[in-house]
Amino acid sequence: MAEEKTENPMRAIRIHKLVLNICVGESGDRLTKASKVLEQLTGQQPIFSKARYTVRTFGIRRNEKISAHVTIGNRDKAMQILVRIFVD
Repeated sequence: MAEEKTENPMRAIRIHKLVLNICVGESGDRLTKASKVLEQLTGQQPIFSKARYTVRTFGIRRNEKISAHVTIGNRDKAMQILVRIFVD
């Protein structure tokens, strides 16, 4: 009976897209370095995210750029990047 069972298709790992995000919490030199790292990893231009509201304890203001992210929609390119990051 156990030999007749087929492999469960829900156990297979599938990748549809890859999103890489670096949040530095401030604009300036650290954010530009983070964007350069993302560009070197993916070969794509990163998009900057802004703060939604001012948080005085963290020292961020509303609409200040605080993070950078890249979305890779191509499955083959996403797998290549994952292999390059984690295997090498």
